[in-house]
Formats: sequence, structure tokens, C-alpha cells
Amino acid sequence: MEKKISLKHEILKLLEKQKGEAISGEDMANLFSVSRTAVWKVVKSLKEQGYKIESGTNKGYILSQENDFLSEEKIAGYLEETESKSQIHVFKSLDSTNNEAKKMAMNGAPDRTLVLAEEQTSGRGRRGRDFYSPANSGIYMSLILRPGLSMKDITLITTGASVAICRAIVNLFPLKPQIKWIN
Repeated sequence: MEKKISLKHEILKLLEKQKGEAISGEDMANLFSVSRTAVWKVVKSLKEQGYKIESGTNKGYILSQENDFLSEEKIAGYLEETESKSQIHVFKSLDSTNNEAKKMAMNGAPDRTLVLAEEQTSGRGRRGRDFYSPANSGIYMSLILRPGLSMKDITLITTGASVAICRAIVNLFPLKPQIKWIN
């Protein structure tokens, strides 16, 4: 299930990597072996999606520091090179990240495939309970793992992951996250 990397993906990845810094359209065109018009079209498309990209004659393109979009490119920028090969799929809205991950797993998605959404319209928790997950209030995710553990040990993955995420947030930001234990 290999992903074809698009020009849009590559340009956004570069803009994220150099966020707040100008990158000329000509340099991007040369880097990706495309025309400046192709670069312009991609940037225009990103702007239409809501990305704040400043541009001007002889100025280049600058991705604003204030962009707070959840994107594959943004997440990949924080991963080690060996980790960035894992599959990341980001959606604005899904019925359920769990449903999407199950479909992907049944279609052969590899271990460590991550499915994220900014909103779930039919999120669900354990035992099929509803899980309220509106837009702009959280990041909802499901991770495909193929760990080869016993059923007894698999139940510890969710708890361990929750604690690890909270510790990472505390180490990176002046926040005090809390875990909403499984519904």
C-alpha cells in the first residue's frame, strides 16, 4: 500500500520545514523539476485550503508561523528519518478514525499506520459507546499496530500510549494534559 508522493505534498513539506522563511518559486521549481507555474498552482491550492502563505514578486513563498493545520507533512517533520516511513493519513472529518483504520488494515496497511481526524461524526469508544469528538476541540486518532503480543498484553497498549503522550506534551509545552480514560 505504497503512497504516491504528490508535488503538493512535497511543496507543503518544504514550506513546513522552512516555516516563516521565504522560499523562491524558482528554487522550488528547480528542486522538484517542474515549472514555476506548477509551483504557483500548488501554492494557490494550499491557500484555498486555508493555509496562510504570503507571496509577492521577488519575495518568494512564506508559510506563516500561525498555521495550525493538522497535516501529514507537519507530523512527518517531527519524526526521526527511520520513523517517517510509517504511513500517516490526515482527514478534516471522518465518521470514525477506528472505522477508517480497520478498512486500511484489512487492505494490508502496514504496522504503525496512523489515521487522524480533526472531527469524528460517529466516533465510538469501547464496547461501541458513542464518543463525542467535534471539530476544533481535539485530535482524534487510531493507530494500526501488529505487535504479535498475547491478548492479555494487548490491553496495556492503550494505557501505555496515553501516559506516553501526556509525558511528551509535558516535556514539550507548558501544559498539564489529562487523560480521559476509556469510555
